[in-house]
Amino acid sequence: MTRLLIKILAAVVAAAVGVGLALQGAEVWAPSDAVVVSLIISAAVLAAGSTAGSAIAEFRARQIGARREFADRVLTGTLWAVVDATGLDFRALGLAAYRVRRLWWRPWRSELARVYRVRSQYRLAASGITWTPGKGVVGVCVAQQQVVAKDLRMIDAAIWPCTETEWDTVAPPDVRLGLTYTEYLEVRGKYDVVVAAPILDVSGSATRAVGCVALDGPAGSLDKLDADEIHSLLDSAAQNLLVPGR
Repeated sequence: MTRLLIKILAAVVAAAVGVGLALQGAEVWAPSDAVVVSLIISAAVLAAGSTAGSAIAEFRARQIGARREFADRVLTGTLWAVVDATGLDFRALGLAAYRVRRLWWRPWRSELARVYRVRSQYRLAASGITWTPGKGVVGVCVAQQQVVAKDLRMIDAAIWPCTETEWDTVAPPDVRLGLTYTEYLEVRGKYDVVVAAPILDVSGSATRAVGCVALDGPAGSLDKLDADEIHSLLDSAAQNLLVPGR
């Protein structure tokens, strides 16, 4: 939205400068020398800004494209390695990477933005929930900075039907996973087994989770996916995605 407003404002200013110079050239308007100089400088600045902006946008697009290609290779390779290790169908699996992002309009709040994903087109649609540290399997993984594995289908079968009061007062924290009752109803049935591994940044004075890699699989696959070999594959993918510039 901010970029759109800036582009609109620049277009309006450019149009005004162009009209002013055109009127001056047609001798319809006789501005002072200072005004003419200001218009010429404004036109030059806008032209330079437009060229520089296009160059920067092209450079960023190349960077984003390179990062996406790299992430796609990492996630796809990891997913096939999971297939080899478990014997599960590739089409039954999904792998996504999330990053912790601060909201500039609410700097005290952060959310988990999905930045890359490899998933078969036959998988169910994702939920509409905004994940945050402490919410959902991916959020708990980031908050605790450790692997979290859940069979959500099994949990749902054990507690459903469940009222909002029961959800708030009876369901334990490791079942609620930081979700409100409304969020639980929204995500219910969309996922079966989810295993998330944190993306850990150890470059500072303290280790911090900057995101996570989340693997989701079919019902009944928890024993296969919550295994040391799979944890190692997810950790390797997480550390590859942490490489500076990726």
